[in-house]
Amino acid sequence: MDKVMIEKLPNGKDVDGAKWWTAENGEFVQISYGETIRHLAYFELKKGFFRGSHVHMLKEETFYVIKGRIKGIFQDMETLQKEEHVLVKADKIRIKTNCGHILYGLEDSTVVEYSPLDYDKADAYPVIFENVTGIPPVKEV
Repeated sequence: MDKVMIEKLPNGKDVDGAKWWTAENGEFVQISYGETIRHLAYFELKKGFFRGSHVHMLKEETFYVIKGRIKGIFQDMETLQKEEHVLVKADKIRIKTNCGHILYGLEDSTVVEYSPLDYDKADAYPVIFENVTGIPPVKEV
């Protein structure tokens, strides 16, 4: 599916662009490099809960997993093609417009979310994800 791009940020201080590394004085992560950001958020996703279950028609979103394990389910709303991915620390996920998405906490997790557009709650349309493999009934956050 061309509406979801997942990349593992490279681990190394001398890498150009987005990257992460751990040193004696702590971890450093450059999540974004050369991108316009008008919306920036940090959230926790507890094990057994979810966020999302919607689609945006105008806004692209990027998520960076700081810690934990998340199951992301993505659906191209034009072709109805679905993809599932387990996301872990240092995964960066870019979701294009018209792609339904839901994020399930497989472990207690923390995530940064950003977008080149302002947040607009009117641009979040509900999507029902049914019969998702490996996910027990969960509660929305």
